Amino acid sequence: MNKNPTILVADKSVAGNELIRSKPRTWRARYFFVFMAILFPVITFIGFYPSYRDFEAGILKIHWLTHIHSTVMTSWLLLYLTQTLLAATGNIKIHRRLGPFAFVLGILVFMFMGIVSFHILIVNHPPEGSFLFSLLIGNFFEMLSFALFFTWGMLLRKKNAGAHKRLITLATITLMVAAIDRMKLNNLLPSFGIEAFNPTFIYVDILLIPLLLHDLITLRRIHKFTWLCIAILIFLQVISSNVSGSPSWHKFLFKATAPLMEKEKDIEIKLTDAQSVPLLGDYYESSVGKLTVSRDSGKVYIQLDGGEKLELGATSETELFLKGDVEKFSFVKGTDGKITMMKFEEIGRIYKIPKVK
Repeated sequence: MNKNPTILVADKSVAGNELIRSKPRTWRARYFFVFMAILFPVITFIGFYPSYRDFEAGILKIHWLTHIHSTVMTSWLLLYLTQTLLAATGNIKIHRRLGPFAFVLGILVFMFMGIVSFHILIVNHPPEGSFLFSLLIGNFFEMLSFALFFTWGMLLRKKNAGAHKRLITLATITLMVAAIDRMKLNNLLPSFGIEAFNPTFIYVDILLIPLLLHDLITLRRIHKFTWLCIAILIFLQVISSNVSGSPSWHKFLFKATAPLMEKEKDIEIKLTDAQSVPLLGDYYESSVGKLTVSRDSGKVYIQLDGGEKLELGATSETELFLKGDVEKFSFVKGTDGKITMMKFEEIGRIYKIPKVK
């Protein structure tokens, strides 16, 4: 008579202990993705706020396509936050009703990443060696990674909820590349001095660590889709890092995009000594550094902080450009006819740099 109750009590005790242990793990599982959804807009704001501050100050020109692209990206982040909150609070029906909207918005995210990337090439008509082609390869990585994880996640949304939420999270993590790039450019993040691997990818991979810890805490193992997707992501990162500086890919992309590019209307001219002498000297602005314009063997050069001399071409006495890339330099004269300032333009960003010597 006493044995059965003892067994039953023991079973209840074990079940109760399991329930107690599972509750904190369930809470973390529900709200972990909400925390990630809050983190992504924070990263995006830190990365892009300086650009919009410069836009308001007239330092940066932003095309209307970029504004649409920003709106679409912001909408995606807000929708991701909404969907994670709905799932965490048990509002699965509403979560599923928003699914078609998420599907359409995901397609728009992919489309506008491509449109904006190619628009930059078309309006800047870069030469074959330009860094813009390396930038384009980085954008291809972002587009491919997002498309792969987004599509995969949407296909598994009804079959495997665990895989679905991890894939959509990974798709959103890949969108952080642009924001992290800008944080690096604004010296908010160190570059580690690594050349063989894009430092931005290191920071993207750091965002994967919380997902790994989440799996270990809630599942006591790494989810198979987490392992698989991380392996795919790192593989694509390695390919992108190795291809971005390849002359062969630069040549291929240049030939593929050349027919789409807006043609230069200005014709390069040769500056005489009398025309180039007023431009020579040092120009300094704290956010850029010291730019030195010099002349050697009839050619005009520019160098940053005493670094490599880069040859300039000219379309007029005061309008010059960097040969082999897209940077442009306009020299401004004062009331006495002497050069007082250089306007340095790079992909819509304009720096006004006073002449100091």
